[in-house]
Amino acid sequence: MNNKGAINGIVNVISLGSSFLCGAFVPMEWLPDSVLKIAHCLPTYYYISTNEALKTLEEFNLQTLKPLITNMAIMLGFAVLFIILTNIVSKRKRKIG
Repeated sequence: MNNKGAINGIVNVISLGSSFLCGAFVPMEWLPDSVLKIAHCLPTYYYISTNEALKTLEEFNLQTLKPLITNMAIMLGFAVLFIILTNIVSKRKRKIG
């Protein structure tokens, strides 16, 4: 894809779509279970879930922080995955170009 306008459009669709699916614009309680199952495959879900948990956090101990640490580890895993995918795509582009 060499057309930057098309790339920007694709990025907007993906980011807004994941935001709707993961509860950024609509509270997670209102989303159907089928949508939340799909949302578990996206990093935005874990970010929003962590923010919601932080909002209601009253005590700081290992038991209350464990879900937050788990969500952060999952987000870190997504970041590593995206870095690896970016490196693979960049290497292929260099070979072609």
